[in-house]
Amino acid sequence: MYFKKLILIFSLLLCYNLYSSEIIIQSNSRVIYDDFTFTNNFKYIIIRQEGQWTDSIGNYGSNECKGLIKKDEKEVVYFLDVVCELTDQNNVITRRKFERTGSQIERGVGVSTIIDSTSKYREELIGTKCTYAVNRTKDMVFGKSVCKVSDKLYKKLTQ
Repeated sequence: MYFKKLILIFSLLLCYNLYSSEIIIQSNSRVIYDDFTFTNNFKYIIIRQEGQWTDSIGNYGSNECKGLIKKDEKEVVYFLDVVCELTDQNNVITRRKFERTGSQIERGVGVSTIIDSTSKYREELIGTKCTYAVNRTKDMVFGKSVCKVSDKLYKKLTQ
């Protein structure tokens, strides 16, 4: 029994250390909404965003997002499916899929996943999860994401 606990603790520590590096991404974008409002006040919203971003490892660039948001009569998001294309200073493209539910559209927290990249580390990046938070004012969106990556990948990305 003691040996099993020791293996479990060692495994948890190993996993924690493998994914202990973080990359923080700050972004802001102008957003355009195109929506339908139904008789029950539910909304079906197509969004398009364009803006810029920076990250904690020295990268910067432009971003473009497209997606669908569905809100209920209380303005609560019950479906959000947005894909953003981030292009960095070296023309490397990374696509992230954003999802969240149960919050007002003006602000919220969710999870995004890297779904595609032209990076030479594409295979290691795809599937990376990032926790994000957004705030909106009129036609602007301000976001912050924290992406957990392995120490090995972090070293590659920062060389």
